[in-house]
Amino acid sequence: MSTTRESKIARSFAALASGDALARAVAFVAGVFVARRLGAEMFGVMAFGQAVVLYFTHLAACGVDLTGIRDIAQAPERARTHAPSILTFRTLVSAGLIALLIGGALLVLPLLDAAVLALYALTLFGHGPNPKFVLMGLSRPAPVAWARTAGEVLYVALVLAFVERRHDIVYVPWAQALGDILAVLLMTLALRRAGFRLDLELDWPAVRPLFARSFPLVLNILLGLLIFNSDLIVLRFFRDTETVGWYSASYQLISFLINMAWAYSYSLLPSLAQARADTGERQALYQTSLAQSFAVGLPIAVGGGVLSSALIALVFGRDYAQSGPPLAILIASIPWMLHKDVAMVAMIVAGRERAVAAMTAIAVVFNLLANVLVIPRYGMIGAASTTLATEVLRCVLAAWFVRRDGFAWIDPRRLWKSAVAAAAMAAVLVPLLDHPVWLAIPSGAAVYALTLLAMRAVEWRRGAWPVLRV
Repeated sequence: MSTTRESKIARSFAALASGDALARAVAFVAGVFVARRLGAEMFGVMAFGQAVVLYFTHLAACGVDLTGIRDIAQAPERARTHAPSILTFRTLVSAGLIALLIGGALLVLPLLDAAVLALYALTLFGHGPNPKFVLMGLSRPAPVAWARTAGEVLYVALVLAFVERRHDIVYVPWAQALGDILAVLLMTLALRRAGFRLDLELDWPAVRPLFARSFPLVLNILLGLLIFNSDLIVLRFFRDTETVGWYSASYQLISFLINMAWAYSYSLLPSLAQARADTGERQALYQTSLAQSFAVGLPIAVGGGVLSSALIALVFGRDYAQSGPPLAILIASIPWMLHKDVAMVAMIVAGRERAVAAMTAIAVVFNLLANVLVIPRYGMIGAASTTLATEVLRCVLAAWFVRRDGFAWIDPRRLWKSAVAAAAMAAVLVPLLDHPVWLAIPSGAAVYALTLLAMRAVEWRRGAWPVLRV
């Protein structure tokens, strides 16, 4: 893989991930504030509403985000000819889903739960008309990052201003909807300033093939969401709202990492789509991406597992001590999830959207059966364990499926340096368990980075981004 393309991915990911990390950090503040101010029971109500509406947000996006990035990266003129019709259609879909979700919530849920879910439905206007895929396809990640950050800043400001008592929980989804809509407006403005008008129009014959190709990805995302939060829904059925709140607290940290994984996928997709397959460039880029994602994911899993209880106590307080053990299990899924995401991007580049959906369907069947069998007896520990087992299965399936398109298994020799550095980090962290977590985290990160540097696994040239040479 050329250094130029490697640097391009690094710059794109740095721009998108830094903004997304800031946005997620701001949103995380809001979640922690609600958890501490209103308690685990109300936090559980909020988490349940978020879990349900998450399915509808991806229906509103119509599965076009990844395929849209690929198509615009390969033919940038589609940002003018296709994007307006795509966004118009998704806006109409969002309006219909909002009506459906509000009606269903008021019909079947208790009043407070229904009010929270109905208000969360308004966040769909921040997903259907969202032009993020246009900006990413044009290799313009910075406006995406800063628009997202501005939206989350508005969200947390409104939460801090209005949420004080138990029933103020209804202000949380209202604030989220306003923040999401602001982000859409800012991204649209960025495109207009770049000379791309997104007028309301619908040339259905032109965009219909894209939606047809994207349908398997819609199915894949919805099935993936079952893996992501079916454990929480099943847990709610067999346990009380307070338990759901504890489990959701452990998932708050995992959600941040999942968003970082998606940021990397969005950054990788344009470069992988443009890389030539006949010269071996695409294969080299894929192998390097797998090795680099392992180098990032493994220390998170090891360090997070060792410090899970301390992290929960620091962020959520002692009342959430039960969230520590589930977090230790959940965070172990990060390396497997990253590997799966890279393989899935390769499958999308190869036009294998149906294979992506089939892979996820197999994992969903396993996950649902495991949840029903394990969660009633083992509660949160069982829920976290089924999630980890499912991510391992998805990783193996993705690696097997993508081989059909000429992408080989990762060479184990490209993983040993990361494994040695992670072991060194763990050896430092364990003796620091009785010390403040704010001391342990930078110490462990420093040991990991220095170990990689000593093994020449990091290349740092003046005037260029540092590159992992694993």
